[in-house]
Amino acid sequence: MKENPRNSDGAASTPFSRRKLLAGGCALGALALLPSRSLGVGPASQVGVLQLVYPGGNWRPRPTALRRLMWEVHKRTAVDSTLEPVEAKPEIGLLSTSPLAYLSGDRAFPDFEQPAIEALRRFLKLGGTLILDPAFAPDGDTGGLARSLDRFVGAVLPDSPPKPVPAVHVLYRAFYAVERPVGRVEGPPSLLGCELDGRLAVIRANHDLGGAWARDNMGNWELEVVPGGERQRENAFRLGVNLVLYALCQGYKDEETHRRFGRPATGG
Repeated sequence: MKENPRNSDGAASTPFSRRKLLAGGCALGALALLPSRSLGVGPASQVGVLQLVYPGGNWRPRPTALRRLMWEVHKRTAVDSTLEPVEAKPEIGLLSTSPLAYLSGDRAFPDFEQPAIEALRRFLKLGGTLILDPAFAPDGDTGGLARSLDRFVGAVLPDSPPKPVPAVHVLYRAFYAVERPVGRVEGPPSLLGCELDGRLAVIRANHDLGGAWARDNMGNWELEVVPGGERQRENAFRLGVNLVLYALCQGYKDEETHRRFGRPATGG
């Protein structure tokens, strides 16, 4: 039996249970097919995203992105989600509060210290999912960020190198059928993933997903999406919904009945 992690003051901290998570996530996924939201669960069951905070660099290049994504998850599915991401340092006690973490940036950042690396490795081995979403900002350092991310992934999962996620992977049809990943930019034709126990524990998108999701408080999109415009933005949101649903549940997504929408967004 694995020992419970402990928080910074030494008290035992109970990690999320993958079994309970799968049970709850599958139930919520099934509810996504229902027309009414009246069967929602209470606040204690709400799903949130941890945005990882790190020293140096720029850990939040798209400040509104996750809030807008989680609003779309809330609106489009029956997942009872918190809209505001939790800003968290990579520590065991903090990482144990959610199954989904998100790391972004737009420039190089220092290597994580060993306690943070170990906390993240434990988070992933306990069933957590980490999404890496580099932002391609004009005033950033894309090359430096890429090298920092490569070192980071190599330190956290040295025995699970990232590989392209094939187009047939269930991630691309977790809720929507997505033909290929896109974000604010079209980017490469596949995501990169690091596997643990047959699942994607780390998922890296080199498409600036957050740039497509970001929207200001007046409802205006913050950044132009190229080259596909609003159709591409919609498909970026669909991919984001899939990422959240994939992190919540590994069991129901292979079922044909859970492919609620069969095709990527098209014109019209």
